[in-house]
Amino acid sequence: MDAPLGSGEFVEMDELERLRGRAYGPDADIAGDAGAEGRLAELEAARRRQLKNVDAAAEVPAQVGKPVAVAAPADGPGADSTSILQPLDGAFAESLPGRGSFTEQNPRRRPVSNGTPAAPWWRRPRWSVILGAAIAALALIAGYVAGTSRLLASVFTPLPPESSTVQMPPVPDSFPQGLYLPSPHEILALKSVGEDADRPNDRHGVLESLGISPDELRRYQNFDGLNIWGGESRYGMACLFVAVPVQGIREGYSAEGCSPEGFDTIAELPQQGTDSVMRFVLGKDHVSVYVYERTADPRGLQG
Repeated sequence: MDAPLGSGEFVEMDELERLRGRAYGPDADIAGDAGAEGRLAELEAARRRQLKNVDAAAEVPAQVGKPVAVAAPADGPGADSTSILQPLDGAFAESLPGRGSFTEQNPRRRPVSNGTPAAPWWRRPRWSVILGAAIAALALIAGYVAGTSRLLASVFTPLPPESSTVQMPPVPDSFPQGLYLPSPHEILALKSVGEDADRPNDRHGVLESLGISPDELRRYQNFDGLNIWGGESRYGMACLFVAVPVQGIREGYSAEGCSPEGFDTIAELPQQGTDSVMRFVLGKDHVSVYVYERTADPRGLQG
């Protein structure tokens, strides 16, 4: 039903539209305004009674030439506007000019928590979107970890037993190629372990910096007047130490070498009084010694 512009019905309908916009519109701000909520409930109740009376009157056959009487709302003048009401799930959907459409629902059916109406649907968390984003993030992390693992595997590939360089170590890089030939010289057996390993002098704290406990060192047989020790680092490395008995680690005539698990642990020293190089390679229960000797120069045989 249409109400003349400026009438009481028109004013109340306009007020109802504004309160509905505050309650159900995109910029809803009626929550916490008890006066506005109460007024909205009052106007909506009057509107429902008016619509109920209209539906009841429509069921009565009207005589030609006689208007059908419609009871006025009990709470005061009825309200009306140019909007069109349509049934939608037991409520009425109104299309407001310039505001789109919203649903006129019974306030008694809206979920209320602590006296505050539930938030509109567009303000509720989109759990499906959040869950999808979390799954996508996990997939990206898994892909990154897999790619990094493959890259590390290609760089740090342990040598298989049959291809270990202990069998034939290469010529030391510090000497010209062709001047020295690899020739296994001797294998040093394990001599003692732990506290009986005759600990080396470590005045510079080398063992501590490498993460090796002196009580877990392994002592091997001497070679050419040198003492040899081996040990496992808590950082996942195997270390080999070669030193003169009186001197300590990293003092004077000494050598050391550390390597990750799966790689040969090598320490090298020049052999005193000769042009040869001694290479010590750490094994599980022994140390292999290789001596690289200078080959004879064919030009020295010519007259």
